[in-house]
Amino acid sequence: MLAQMDFIFHGMREADSYMPIHRHRCYELVYYVSGAGSTRLGEVDYRYKPNTYTLIPPGMPHDERRIEETEVIYIGFSTESRELPPLQQGLFQDHPDRALLGLLHNMKGEMQEKHVYFAQKLNLRTSEIVIEHLRSVTTGELNRPDDNLLYARTFMDENFNQKITVEELADIAGYSYHHFRHLFKKKFGVSPVHYLMSKRLEKARSLLRHTELSITSIAMECGFSNDAQFCTIFKREIGETPRTFRQNWYRSTLRSLV
Repeated sequence: MLAQMDFIFHGMREADSYMPIHRHRCYELVYYVSGAGSTRLGEVDYRYKPNTYTLIPPGMPHDERRIEETEVIYIGFSTESRELPPLQQGLFQDHPDRALLGLLHNMKGEMQEKHVYFAQKLNLRTSEIVIEHLRSVTTGELNRPDDNLLYARTFMDENFNQKITVEELADIAGYSYHHFRHLFKKKFGVSPVHYLMSKRLEKARSLLRHTELSITSIAMECGFSNDAQFCTIFKREIGETPRTFRQNWYRSTLRSLV
């Protein structure tokens, strides 16, 4: 077997509900059968929709925020085979024929019926899921060394507070504009613009929590054009204005000290 299943869970999650940051000792694949919301893996935010799934490496902190009622299947697994490359984190789209969803439903049936050798069958299906995932994210282009994509991402990590265009990033990576956007999203699960915005918002949240800088100063510090753009994007992505976010954080901190 290439993979061994550790757990599987299927359930419905209410709209406007939240699962706080947590970690697992194993890989976790979270398949969103329906619904909409977001999940944060490490420092990157992803937006899920029906028939997408996240792949989360062992020890990776992650959360889950449901905007709509969400049907979800969680599967935890470990890999020990040297034949497999490390599985990259991110948000991915299932095949048009819903190959992964079919395998997950088959696993649910095995868990419920518990026929003889059901544990071995579950490990077999888990291995198939891993293979299907690797097939979907591996193309002839991505089989070659992709240091240029990693270099572009590192450049964003270190310079997110500067004015950066996708055209400039494409030049750094040595690809055309459209080709770079396609390869970046396929490898990292989000578009270059979304990744850059996530880095800026993460820094903004930290400054709102731990400094008394003005909203305008924070907007400039994090690479936004002006405070109006900053407030608009922050509210759209976080769900509240920067000022409200800071006030709520101060209140929660004070309550914890009482």
